[in-house]
Amino acid sequence: MAEQIEGRLYQFTELTGKMSMPMHQYLLASDPAIMFATGNYSQAEWILPEISHILGDRPLKYLFLSHFESDECGGLELFLKKYPKLVTVCSSFTANELPGFGYRGKVVVCDELHGFSDGEISMRFFRYPAEVHLRDGLLAFEENSGVFYSSDVIYRDGVTLGKSVDSQWQKEVEGIDSARIPDDVRRDRLKSGLMNVSPKVIATGHGPVIRCLPDA
Repeated sequence: MAEQIEGRLYQFTELTGKMSMPMHQYLLASDPAIMFATGNYSQAEWILPEISHILGDRPLKYLFLSHFESDECGGLELFLKKYPKLVTVCSSFTANELPGFGYRGKVVVCDELHGFSDGEISMRFFRYPAEVHLRDGLLAFEENSGVFYSSDVIYRDGVTLGKSVDSQWQKEVEGIDSARIPDDVRRDRLKSGLMNVSPKVIATGHGPVIRCLPDA
């Protein structure tokens, strides 16, 4: 079931694996609407009816994929079947991988220099080395709502469906360490770039949502 986090931001969660780690996906029900990650195939099966309930007659126009992994894009086939005009927003690496898995939908490649605006959304992106292979992924910041999608770069442990904690943006950025991103140069470059934005909410890939207090 979808949990309304704040305003038009909704969270979808499923516990997976032996450690019961929660995997979150998010819908920003703006006009146009944008989804952050599909979840895996089984998650997408129950998430899509929830999206339809929230949006009503409005379509889901955009899907943001942080990186190429099952919990990020495993449900892509189902999303495209439900929304044939869906625009997938991702890094160049992910865009190059998608056709090999049979994806034939529209793709928009973005990076730090190429964000986009459409209606109520204005997106900025930050490149980072994703997962164990350190392939180029993206983190996303929607400027009008103040929502930052951090995927697996900023997160907390714990089973926390719909829960939130308070913190400061600077503290969270400074906490991105070698366990999250082992490449020192690329980690420092990411952290430097992130200090140029001021999110209100960090939509984490795991654990509680983080509400950003003013920096001390």
